[in-house]
Amino acid sequence: MKLRDLLQIQKIVEDRAIPYDVLKFDGKYHSQSKDEVIEILDLHLTHAIRILNNYLEGVYPRYSDRQEINDSLRGIRDRVEDISEVVNK
Repeated sequence: MKLRDLLQIQKIVEDRAIPYDVLKFDGKYHSQSKDEVIEILDLHLTHAIRILNNYLEGVYPRYSDRQEINDSLRGIRDRVEDISEVVNK
């Protein structure tokens, strides 16, 4: 399922609007296997996770354990949700 579709599901499930900056996000990713540029929001969740994982391995090589990466991502998600709650009040 694509990130754009998941955002729409999240909107319904959480009964909250999707932040404007997320909807208008125009980041792109160059797929080496397809040799084409793909909008980030049109990536399937699994591909986005793989891209993020590969990026983190390059930026944060100390994270050799996937569990550590997942724990860190959960922590980041929790902080983003906290910030989002404050901003959306």
